[in-house]
Amino acid sequence: MYACYVDESGHCGERFNADQPVEVVCGVITDVTKLFKTQRDHGEILSFLDKNGISISELKSKDIYRGKDAWRKIPADIRHSILDLLLSWAEERTCKFIVCPIDSKSFFDRKAGGCPVTNHLQFPYEAGALNVVLAVERLKSGTAKNKGKTFIIFDEQHKHDDRVVSLIDSDLSFTDGYTGYTAPKRKTAPPRLGEVIDIPFFSKSHLSTLIQLADLAAYVVNRYLLLTVYGRPESYSGEIIQITKWYTTIQKNAIGHTHINPPTKDELCDFYREIRPAGWTPKAWFVNT
Repeated sequence: MYACYVDESGHCGERFNADQPVEVVCGVITDVTKLFKTQRDHGEILSFLDKNGISISELKSKDIYRGKDAWRKIPADIRHSILDLLLSWAEERTCKFIVCPIDSKSFFDRKAGGCPVTNHLQFPYEAGALNVVLAVERLKSGTAKNKGKTFIIFDEQHKHDDRVVSLIDSDLSFTDGYTGYTAPKRKTAPPRLGEVIDIPFFSKSHLSTLIQLADLAAYVVNRYLLLTVYGRPESYSGEIIQITKWYTTIQKNAIGHTHINPPTKDELCDFYREIRPAGWTPKAWFVNT
């Protein structure tokens, strides 16, 4: 059995916001037999930080990276080493990243133009959330000797949570091209999301170790895209070098690109390819600037 924990970075809400041009939704998937050790290790990290004057209940990546709140007086090299540690720890735990960036303007332009897919996916977050769920389905349905199905746990996103549940519980025939599902002729058909257990669950990020890791991956990918695709200036000299280092680590441990952008030619797959940030694909990964 597996668990996939999901968080996002760059949430643009329900209308286009030029200050947040890309929404990155990331999942972290792992075997549930590793969760106890993962949670214990996480507690040890927090305990170590507390003994060294950093008292926190959650490893919030943006705060660590920017030196906010409890991290305000901590030198940048120490803060960056914590993020190094977390990504190395994920690799040791054999966690896999599912990375789904959505260009918000492309999404809203298609919505305004009457794209049929946006009748199902109202906002960029929901497009990214479904992308993760469908990627899990493709990943696990193609796994030989699959040991079990997958729980999916999202960080709470209040305004979107009910819509995500309704979406997953609705008629998902529009996703058949993405997942490769073929409806049988017999009356009793297997579920379209046969690799996913029940509808998604939701958790507060400070209660979940792997949601915090998904938060880190989403933040790094978001920052990389802002610096490369969207032309944002570095916040300090050498930032792109540092961010690319972490971004490379995430890529090394990401699931296969065809699970994120299936090569199938159909309406939903085409839609996802069209709303990626300019110059980015899960196959190429790096953006030429």
